[in-house]
Amino acid sequence: MKVLLSDSNLITSSKVSSLLKGAGYEVVPASRWNKAKELIEENPDIKVAVINLEGFGGVELLKNLKEQYPQIKTLTYCGHKNIQLQSMANQLGADIVVPNSAVVSSVVELVAKLLDQKSE
Repeated sequence: MKVLLSDSNLITSSKVSSLLKGAGYEVVPASRWNKAKELIEENPDIKVAVINLEGFGGVELLKNLKEQYPQIKTLTYCGHKNIQLQSMANQLGADIVVPNSAVVSSVVELVAKLLDQKSE
């Protein structure tokens, strides 16, 4: 199973990628919408996107992903005190919104939860 990962923070993205790979997922990195769209078109089996909303491009990626590929489930994350960004993610249709610390500690479980939702 392929998971799209968008995070410009190298420390967090490295941890998240390593955890997902350790659980058997193939991680496809893309930090911007144009690259993500290209990768999704090349890999129609991408079912989940894990997106860091902070930094350049995260909100744009979520917005475009939900508009053009609503079948892809999204796990989004940002700083726990960034209530405005969390609210925006919910308004844009993010499936799960968590703080950065939660994504690092439980990304594998959260992605599995999204995949279970897909089959319902």
